[in-house]
Amino acid sequence: MNPTVLVLADDLFWRTKIEHTLKSAQATGVFIDKSDQLAAKADPRSVGLVIVDLALRDDPFSAIAALKKNAKTKGIAVVGYYEHVRKDLFEKGGKAGCDQVLPRAAFSQHLGDIVMKYALPGGVRAEEEETDLPEE
Repeated sequence: MNPTVLVLADDLFWRTKIEHTLKSAQATGVFIDKSDQLAAKADPRSVGLVIVDLALRDDPFSAIAALKKNAKTKGIAVVGYYEHVRKDLFEKGGKAGCDQVLPRAAFSQHLGDIVMKYALPGGVRAEEEETDLPEE
């Protein structure tokens, strides 16, 4: 079990949303906003999932590809999310090696299940009152 979730995102709204979900799943989140930090932070002994905002200002695709080509880190699940109007990001995410690529709405809806599946298999989410977040 690797309870750390590495999050590559620079959008404050989505970082907050992801952080809240990780807290309710009792998973540890490590947040970075530069794709060149991904390889150094993706320790397969502790990281079970990498979440990537595919619309990141700092192009994430080469960092994802490098992670998936490295024998030590290729087993870490990578889930990318994108704005539904940006179909190009869906294709780039798949080509780079994402295990799953979801539009933001589906990502938001299933984030807790994704965390449980990859980072905390067999774990149980804490029942916590949802905090209202502002609309995007």
